[in-house]
Amino acid sequence: MNTILAFAIEVIITFAICALTFRYMRPFLNRILVDLCGTEERAQFWTVFSSILLVGFPVLISLMHRPEASNAEDLFFELTKRTSGNVVSFMVTLVGIGVIVSFFALVAPRTTKESR
Repeated sequence: MNTILAFAIEVIITFAICALTFRYMRPFLNRILVDLCGTEERAQFWTVFSSILLVGFPVLISLMHRPEASNAEDLFFELTKRTSGNVVSFMVTLVGIGVIVSFFALVAPRTTKESR
């Protein structure tokens, strides 16, 4: 396996994991954001913003790495190490967005059933 192929595989795996995970989460996040933002348009903006962060940030990190291993075995393990690091960056970004959404969910004014 050459380094160009390993690099491409790392980027593709990172993109696939992040995109599929966000695709699964998107409807849930959108419902929460509609509740917090008040309108569908605002929630849609923040959903797109979150998708750019959650997919783009790990892919950007994967693009900044060039495999250095010389043989196939070392290249494989380097690839798995880098891919796991990229997924960790996805999780850190996800936790950051979760903390921000949780904060605003706590401080956002709520309408009671009597005021509806």
